[in-house]
Amino acid sequence: MKIKRQHLLALALLAGMPSSIFAKESVTLTSPDQRVTAKVSILNKELVYQLNFAGKTVLEAARLGVTVDGVDLGSGVKNLKPGKITEHKDSYHLNGAESQLTSHDNRVTITAERDGDPLKIELRAFNGGIGYRYVIPGNTARKITGEATAWKLPAQSKVWFRTNIHGDYDGRAENATIGSLPVGKEVVGPLLAELPSGQGYVGITEADPWNYSGLSFKFATAETIDAMFKFDSEWTVNGGSPTAWRVAMVGADLNSVMQGSQLVTHLSPAPDQKLYPQGSQTSWIKPGRSAWSWLDPNARARGGITMEHQKRFIDMAAQLGFEYNTVDDGWEMWPDKWKSLAELAAYAKSKNVKLVAWKDTADSDHVPDPTDNYANLRRFLDNCRDAGLAGIKIDFLWGNPLIGEGTKTLTYMPVVYRLCAERQLTVNFHGSVKPTGQARTWPNAITQEPVLGTEAGSSPADASIVAFLCGLAGYCDYTPGIFAAGEKPELRGKSTWAHQLALGIVFCSPALHWANGPELTAVAFPEGSLQREVYQSIPASWDESIVLDSSKPGSSAGFARRKGNDWFVGIINGNENEPLTLDKVSLPFLGNKNYSSIWIADGTKPDEFTTGKSASVSAVTPLSVKMAPGGGYVAVFRATSNSNN
Repeated sequence: MKIKRQHLLALALLAGMPSSIFAKESVTLTSPDQRVTAKVSILNKELVYQLNFAGKTVLEAARLGVTVDGVDLGSGVKNLKPGKITEHKDSYHLNGAESQLTSHDNRVTITAERDGDPLKIELRAFNGGIGYRYVIPGNTARKITGEATAWKLPAQSKVWFRTNIHGDYDGRAENATIGSLPVGKEVVGPLLAELPSGQGYVGITEADPWNYSGLSFKFATAETIDAMFKFDSEWTVNGGSPTAWRVAMVGADLNSVMQGSQLVTHLSPAPDQKLYPQGSQTSWIKPGRSAWSWLDPNARARGGITMEHQKRFIDMAAQLGFEYNTVDDGWEMWPDKWKSLAELAAYAKSKNVKLVAWKDTADSDHVPDPTDNYANLRRFLDNCRDAGLAGIKIDFLWGNPLIGEGTKTLTYMPVVYRLCAERQLTVNFHGSVKPTGQARTWPNAITQEPVLGTEAGSSPADASIVAFLCGLAGYCDYTPGIFAAGEKPELRGKSTWAHQLALGIVFCSPALHWANGPELTAVAFPEGSLQREVYQSIPASWDESIVLDSSKPGSSAGFARRKGNDWFVGIINGNENEPLTLDKVSLPFLGNKNYSSIWIADGTKPDEFTTGKSASVSAVTPLSVKMAPGGGYVAVFRATSNSNN
């Protein structure tokens, strides 16, 4: 009888102990709203995971694992030990598509026990998707040669992606169907997938990859997508440190999956309070619009980037109320370049305009060279600060000695962010990699160009797809605004003026560069015109963003974005050969208020506008939008004084 009582006591004690002490074949983690469920399991001694959303499987069972010192730590697994599940909430400000973000997740750390090194997986479930990463075992330097990480979408899912033509992000947008993926094809992320039978959308990317190798993808079979690390065959990571986060965003529609894109910043570390006392609201970090001369045909015809030429662009910025002027390639050829740049910055300041300067990483200054603790880079940035610059635009990250999205690039970029923050300079990386959450960790990472933009003649179809791919990662310096009247129309990629204007809303960039000079501005946006009123009022950073329900990648992209009490709508036609009519574009975001509106549409020719305005618009009045081939549409809604509360 005594033995029996002891046995019962032991059982009672075990019943009250945390589940983490028990070995399991699978571990399940659910989001706070119970709609997202991630399951990590052992299948044939290999780690696999599965993702469900709203009761449906959106990612089927696929491999997990990382190869450390030649061993796949996701194989040979005997059991799983989950730690305690905890709930976390956080709120922060961000410059970009949404100003106030709230992060809410459940999280757990799972230990996969095996004969050799155990593998820990950190898993977080948000209402909009999941993030997971591996923790490299040990406490010494370990060699990474890849991951077993894979993704398996349901059959007949449609996937949008970009090809890796130049080893960077300047590839064209394409799509393929799960079940008939082009086997062996290498692509870059983010990936966007539309699930079959109207089940919703999935977005796939990464977050916080610094000092790791950048993630790209390979179609391993007609049904599966594997992680690929194109630019590093191996790299070293300290034992005990985590890998980059693998992120899967889910949503019932395009708008909700794009809202899930906030996971990329949620999974990224908060900023250093010493460098950024108020985070993204630190006083010297200012989103804004910039004049930019590089694509202006008149600028090139007049001898390029001269002092006098740049003063004309500064004057234009001041007249339009733009916050910045970006001095592109050529200023380093000026006599006594730093003195000249300081003079130009002082002139800009007198006009209430800030100055940003372009820099080629591959030039003779060797600013990416880590020799002597980046002495050349520090010297260059000191000169930028002393000249009175507000920021720098760093280009050609793909040049020697940097290689693609490999560890050299992803080690260099944080160095630049930190050194620039110490000198109160913002950073815009061009010819660059995809954003991965640096806007939160380094708020002076004001924008980025991971895209084949308008300056390369991107097509309307590309724009209507890449708007969503870039949106999943964060911001994108798409450099809209090719308004040349009969001059260099190929730069617009067979798009119209209205399309180019709409791009400033469709793409989000807290440093919004308009590719238009004084002469062309006078032609396209004459004083007193409605299009000029709209052009100079489009902000660079937003309080709220919504994908319009009329959007369809490859066909059209439409966004409504709010700044204060005003709403801005931008829509583009992705078909350069056929017009597009959207009969009923709903406006639920207007709520119960009344608004006045200004609209800008296509004219009878590509380089013309049609404009109009209305004294009263509400949510119950859908838009009827007609766009020319490669066309666009813009509307601004301003709350009237008689709006309902």
